[in-house]
Amino acid sequence: MADEISRRDFVMQAAAGAAMLTGGGTLAAVGQVVANPNKAIVAALGSVFIPSRPGDPGYAELEAHGISDVVMEKLPADALASFNEAAKAFFGGKAFIDLDEKQREEYLGIIDEGTKLTDPRQKLRLQAFYRGARTQILTVYYKNFPLDEYTLGTNGLPKVQAGDTHQVTSPNVWKDKKLVTGWDVAGYGGQMGWPEEEKERNKAKKVSMHWYDQPTATLNSARPAPAIPHKTGDGHDYYDVIVLGGGTAGCLVAGRLAERGMNPKTGDKLRVALIEAGDDWTIRDSSLNPGYGAPTRRLMSALPDPLWDYPMVEGDANIRLLGGCVLHYGGTLWMPGEDDFRFYQETSGVNWDAARFGTSIQEVSDMMYLEATPDEWWSKGDHMWADGARSLGFDVRPNQRAYRNAFPGCGESNRYDTKGNTLPWAYIGLNHGLKVIANADVQKIVIDKSAGGKPVATGAVYKDKAGAMHEVRAARVIVAAGTVWAPLLCYRSGYGPKELLGDKLVVENSNVGRNLSADCDFVSTALLAEQVNFAMRDADIPNETVWASTAPRPWKANHIRFHSGNPRTIPANVAVDPLSPAFGWEHKEFMRNGSGISRVMSWRCHFCAVSWDWRIRPDGFAERTSIDKPAFQAAIKQGEEWVHAWHDKLPVKVVRKNMRTFARPMDSIRPQHMTGTTRAGENAKVSVCSSDFDCHDIDNLMFIGGSTVPKTFLWAAGPTAASAAYAYRRMIENHFSRGCSTKGFA
Repeated sequence: MADEISRRDFVMQAAAGAAMLTGGGTLAAVGQVVANPNKAIVAALGSVFIPSRPGDPGYAELEAHGISDVVMEKLPADALASFNEAAKAFFGGKAFIDLDEKQREEYLGIIDEGTKLTDPRQKLRLQAFYRGARTQILTVYYKNFPLDEYTLGTNGLPKVQAGDTHQVTSPNVWKDKKLVTGWDVAGYGGQMGWPEEEKERNKAKKVSMHWYDQPTATLNSARPAPAIPHKTGDGHDYYDVIVLGGGTAGCLVAGRLAERGMNPKTGDKLRVALIEAGDDWTIRDSSLNPGYGAPTRRLMSALPDPLWDYPMVEGDANIRLLGGCVLHYGGTLWMPGEDDFRFYQETSGVNWDAARFGTSIQEVSDMMYLEATPDEWWSKGDHMWADGARSLGFDVRPNQRAYRNAFPGCGESNRYDTKGNTLPWAYIGLNHGLKVIANADVQKIVIDKSAGGKPVATGAVYKDKAGAMHEVRAARVIVAAGTVWAPLLCYRSGYGPKELLGDKLVVENSNVGRNLSADCDFVSTALLAEQVNFAMRDADIPNETVWASTAPRPWKANHIRFHSGNPRTIPANVAVDPLSPAFGWEHKEFMRNGSGISRVMSWRCHFCAVSWDWRIRPDGFAERTSIDKPAFQAAIKQGEEWVHAWHDKLPVKVVRKNMRTFARPMDSIRPQHMTGTTRAGENAKVSVCSSDFDCHDIDNLMFIGGSTVPKTFLWAAGPTAASAAYAYRRMIENHFSRGCSTKGFA
């Protein structure tokens, strides 16, 4: 495959003839570097942050591959020049570029420490430049430069070695071992090679509650063709039901309606269309095989997340792909419990409870492989963390996790496959004639409003990948667009608060976009005197092992739960972590083979049922509408005090701690894991849809997903999936079975 030469191969070939820098961290007389003064400054600076010596390559050895060119892309030329010249005041008229290695380190120390910078304006500029340069240099180097990019083929998938049937995309598996990158320094291999994966699978099979060698879901070769729409009198495609959004809830509900739903007018199976803004990989992968990897998902899991994301709206990481956010989440899956249902009922008057949701919760737990983290995956640090919690009187329990066929290290090779998600329901639907309309960005819901009659949802308008507009009609319209996008879609359709829509208002409900509930985390870390975590690769799984409740049930607003967690081990993140040393050999030793991060312990101080409310504005931003500041501030202070007390309970000394998260200004704290913007409730005065997910104001319109959950208590994936599993049952009983209303059905 001679035409498949990638950047990896290019840099290998270029290295042979490139001029190299000396191994001692000082600049060699290389024409290109000297000819560009700013590049010379960057090259010298990079060698201070990541030094070299014989047998221990660092930044300088990657100069031939263009590392300083990449670093310079985000460093302003005027700031580089000012930084270079400012050294003269401390080193007898010598600019930074003229200093020796020791003096350069001293100069960076002066800027970092700051007391010798007597001019406030100069101090501000130099320290801002130092922080930016440090982040840029360390990030570029430890992102595995120059092997940090993947070459895509004409099909949009990363290219692999010729003959590779296992879709191993990590260049570190098969690269020229003479090239030493930041990943090599950190002992981070990225995606495993196939033999290494097989070895880890064999070990994991012995401890996993959910290990199956057969696929979770497979497309039946004898399945019916996707639903063929009728044509309306004005030429529009017509389905029995359209689901707008193919994420967590959309896949689950559309799949089950296609499987079990009935047209109440004809008795035929439902014609169901699922309209998704992103791609549909089911057409490329005929089965889901977690831990082993469907070809497309194995390849694409190597790509950085921004290539997956739907255009970001504040706080809502919608994934533009069939399957949605639950493909991307951390794998922690909390099912709603008694406290959640109590909050739901108190918030909006829904009739939901654990008994009604029991079968639905069990379905999600089974299909998404819910289990506790195996004891074998608890690190020394996890046990220390749990012992500290118990000594403070907290209730300690293992984390609920959703993984199938997971093994330590699989986070990098198959992290979108091994985590339980709702794609199996989509495959169920496809086996029963579900029509997926992919790469279709829904623009609005079609709402018919006749004089004297109640408004009726009759379809939707979407834009295809080429930009062409299409209108599709249906007897029932189900919005599954997520907590942010659901109200935005309503706004576009003229449904929502009059104060926001003005003359674009078609149907009014002041609750659309309001009542946004969210939780938040205050994550702190501490560097300990000895290693407490697994090695770099093994720390990928589990993400969180154990949690602690700080109060007995019933839990109240602003309840605090602490969650442990092996810190993120991706070298580019570790390199700029607040606990990492500033630069030089101390920093490099911190990074080497994960020695620093293996001594880090984390505390995720999680505030449940926070006493605040937000709303989504038409521009997509979340705006806080109320908050009980005294109560929330008291909870934050209590959480911080508990973490300090926890440190004192540890048998290993805390060398350095990062508690900055607790010092954040109240107004800077943003909502996480949001719900409630089209929440379910007892009437239109407090909600948008009923306990059975029917819109209060518009006939034949329903809402599902996180936007319908009345109150965020503990994360959103579990409640979203459980409520969707409950929703399809209510919908079948109320709309898609014998004896239901036939209004709107063809």
